[in-house]
Amino acid sequence: MHRIAELQGDNEAVFRDIFNEFHAPLYTFLYQKLSSDYLAKEVVQLTFIKLWRYRRSLDPAVDIAIQIFRIAKTTLIDEIRKIQTRQKYYQVIPIGGSLHGEILPTIYYKETLSKIEQLMHLLPPKRREVFRLSKIYCHTNKEIAAKLSISPKTVEQHITLALRFMKPFFQVLLIIFYIVN
Repeated sequence: MHRIAELQGDNEAVFRDIFNEFHAPLYTFLYQKLSSDYLAKEVVQLTFIKLWRYRRSLDPAVDIAIQIFRIAKTTLIDEIRKIQTRQKYYQVIPIGGSLHGEILPTIYYKETLSKIEQLMHLLPPKRREVFRLSKIYCHTNKEIAAKLSISPKTVEQHITLALRFMKPFFQVLLIIFYIVN
């Protein structure tokens, strides 16, 4: 509990100690689940980045190990969703040759992120905040509800309305990408 308070106070030495203590066990746990060295390393790295980025929102009453593994779990789920989305994307848009196989997916990914940011700015402020906490920072609906003092049902409604608002833009974008290729 003491380490969480120090971590929240921007103590980099405590963060390094936590990193050194949990890096190997977390990697081992993820590697056993995934059988992928690359993905296990990626999730571990992202977990510690999120730990530092969101250190002020850690709960001092909950053991640091539980919180680290919880962050790893949500990060892993997010990475699996990204992989699944990419696989769907490659099935929808035919890609062939080295130019399409390497450069275009990167361009499409960056353009998509840019479009998401633009669309998020068109959302009402509360809906934008809920969407960002859910889809960008991977908080659960319950965590968002507690943080914003709203009901979990309201959180679900904000996310549904945000996705409903954004969906037509991406359908058009997909059609354009398909026609261009």
